[in-house]
Amino acid sequence: MMEYIICMIAIIPFMGFGISLMFKNTDEKHIAFTASSTTILVIALNIVLLVKTLLSGHEPVHIDVVNLYTSSHFTFSIDLYYDWLSAVFSFIGGYLFWIISRFSKTYMHRESGYKRFFNHFLLFFSGINLLVISGNFETLFLGWEIVGISSFLLITFFRERYLPIKNGLKVLSFYRIGDVSLLTAIWLCHHVLQNKMSFYAFHEAGFSMQSIMPNESQLIYAGILFLLAAAVKSAQFPFFTWLPRAMEGPTVSSAIFYGSMSIHVGVFLLIRTAPIWDHSQLVRILIFSIGLITTIMTALISKVQSSGKSQIAYASASQLGLMFIEISLGLYGFAAFHFACNALFRTYQFLSSPAIMSYLIHQQFYEYDPSKKKVFSFIPIRLRNTLYLLALKEFSLDTMWYSYQWKPFKRIGKLFHVLRNRIAESIVVLAMLFGLYGYVFHPISDIHIISYVSWSYSLIALILILIAWTERINVLRAWTYIMAGQVFFMLGISQEHSFELMQIYLYISGIVCSYILGYWSLRKVQSKENSISLHEFHGHIYEHPRYALVFLLSSLMMVGFPISPTFIGLDMLFSDIEFNHTVLLFLSALTFLMLELAVFRMYARIFLGQHVKTYHEIAFRSS
Repeated sequence: MMEYIICMIAIIPFMGFGISLMFKNTDEKHIAFTASSTTILVIALNIVLLVKTLLSGHEPVHIDVVNLYTSSHFTFSIDLYYDWLSAVFSFIGGYLFWIISRFSKTYMHRESGYKRFFNHFLLFFSGINLLVISGNFETLFLGWEIVGISSFLLITFFRERYLPIKNGLKVLSFYRIGDVSLLTAIWLCHHVLQNKMSFYAFHEAGFSMQSIMPNESQLIYAGILFLLAAAVKSAQFPFFTWLPRAMEGPTVSSAIFYGSMSIHVGVFLLIRTAPIWDHSQLVRILIFSIGLITTIMTALISKVQSSGKSQIAYASASQLGLMFIEISLGLYGFAAFHFACNALFRTYQFLSSPAIMSYLIHQQFYEYDPSKKKVFSFIPIRLRNTLYLLALKEFSLDTMWYSYQWKPFKRIGKLFHVLRNRIAESIVVLAMLFGLYGYVFHPISDIHIISYVSWSYSLIALILILIAWTERINVLRAWTYIMAGQVFFMLGISQEHSFELMQIYLYISGIVCSYILGYWSLRKVQSKENSISLHEFHGHIYEHPRYALVFLLSSLMMVGFPISPTFIGLDMLFSDIEFNHTVLLFLSALTFLMLELAVFRMYARIFLGQHVKTYHEIAFRSS
């Protein structure tokens, strides 16, 4: 009975999302009813499950739902797991989603993107729900990816404006760091823990002694990578500058994403993976330090914000820093209780922020007393002014990220633009065809023992993705380079291993299908418009929504989103990289990081932003 209820909790949000796609934008009552009833059903099932869990003595439940692919050394399965942590996050999440769905019914009334908002809302609900009741790393990563893409779609909800699109891409760039960190941590755990990859196995007797002690150093690295992924997702130092940029979406999406659920995913990840790293003092110190630094910095920054949403966002990040400190001290139950209180309070704050800001402005105008002592009056004036300027500039972290990370990658990508000629492209095509022939269709015996070839293939893949990321003229060339980069990415890993052909076919089939669909949609738009260069935002989604949808789906397939076989193939490829292949792992992770940025930059520049034709409404450019 409990297994059936847990499966229904995972399935119902996806069913609600599918039903919401069938309505028209004018069917507001039916769309809102679908969202509200979906959340109510999940709440009711959670209550029943909570009662049964309490009566059964708090025993966790593990369910093997389905094996999607099984090979001699790898099993990709969807597993569910329900324990006290899942109960807290699932119940609080369902309750808050119900509140937001009811509030949004009126708040989003007559909005041109009413249906689109609820589609993205239910997609996010499906992802977060699957994430918190996931039973293994593969299922958790599936939910993690759904949360990430729905976040990007809601930040760019007002797609006719310039700033939401730019900030959506900026947030996506930070999220991608977290994605790569989590995927690399899962890779480490796959090699160290072998058949104990399920979360239920973490709580088995003898897990710590038998699994951790012989591989302590590797699991410390895994713990640091989990911490990095959690810090990105929960807007902790040094990544917290993305948080106010994510407030470009509607207030209701900010409430559920960055006030309550999405921003607390990092806390959930650390508690869920605690059996892997809680033996390490180094990881605990790092978690404590990041939490402490974030708490101090974001508390100062929140004091100087000029908008209510940004102030609430930084205040929430400050509370998350305290949760990281609690986790580092082993107070997992207290951190979960802190999450529940903070999520409920921040949701209320976001939903009431417009009215509260109006009241506070009125109060400041009529009752402001400049002689009244401030909170930091005891600090010397010079130090106080210094802290004020640092907080106002967000400690220059945003500038540092651009100057020392993204800008160098752009320079490197532009340096390789000299390869955009027929001779270089012909060599790349020949190398790709030779690799496909020698590793896939007619494997050459003993070809895998040739050294350094994998590095070359992986380096070519990274170069092609960087060229596509910095391309500003020919979008069809950039899309082709991305496809070729994906093939070389696969060949770089295949060179070191002997894969079953089905594993490679799974990966290639998704890449080829996504390339064909994407190329077709881009060609259709090009045939109807004068230009689809990547030099500016075109906003073609207004006149070509179907082509935009096709290209969005093909982009998701290209980056390994769980709607195509590429997702399974990508997971299998990463899992087979060995410990001694450090260079291969680094190049593959970097390629995976830049891939999504290149693809969604193309989608944003071609289909989002204000329309290039002047007869469409043009929004004011934000500050």
